[in-house]
Amino acid sequence: MATPIKAPRGDKPALTDSQQRIFQYICKYIEQSGYPPAIRDIGKAFDIASPNGVMCHLRALQKKGYIQRDEKNEERGGRARSITIPGVSAGGFSLPLLGVVAAGPTIEAAQQEERLEMKDLFGQDDIYVLKVRGTSMIESHIADGDYVVIKKQDSADNGEKVVAMVDKAMTLKKFYKRKEHVRLEPCNNGMEPIIVDPSKESVSILGVLVGVIRKC
Repeated sequence: MATPIKAPRGDKPALTDSQQRIFQYICKYIEQSGYPPAIRDIGKAFDIASPNGVMCHLRALQKKGYIQRDEKNEERGGRARSITIPGVSAGGFSLPLLGVVAAGPTIEAAQQEERLEMKDLFGQDDIYVLKVRGTSMIESHIADGDYVVIKKQDSADNGEKVVAMVDKAMTLKKFYKRKEHVRLEPCNNGMEPIIVDPSKESVSILGVLVGVIRKC
């Protein structure tokens, strides 16, 4: 079962149970459909007979700062851009992309108005995320508590960082296929590699590393 979307509180007022459910519905609808639901869609989903009843909930969500609305478009029965939620977009999560910052010599600031789509950043649909536990990959700048973005596939080239399943245990390591064994190499000089004999243990690749997400 999918994890429910939680309204991002921050310093915003709390939502009632009904408002929370409607907010979750709108978020999920946008992510799955690529556009926000119409007033009638929300009414049908929550058995609200009157469009005015739906509008009351939307006005409350807007007043509390959870959604933005184009009221003129809503009055015409439209849906495109009538409801927007910062950070929620078709197919996933996005953040404002305001420009480039120097990590060496300073550069001239040039503000831009774009959004960085997590899905577009990694360029494919068949990706998933795992949370790292342990320090076996610290020399590749992957630390305990980081989130790794994995492209789902069942093969890899030697030297690629993969998520491998050895018997029933999952691990993130550098992959090397040899004639008689598979070597799963940590990126930590203090740890030994995992050597797997496929004739004695089952070993499979679940995906290849394509990104790392870290909260500072």
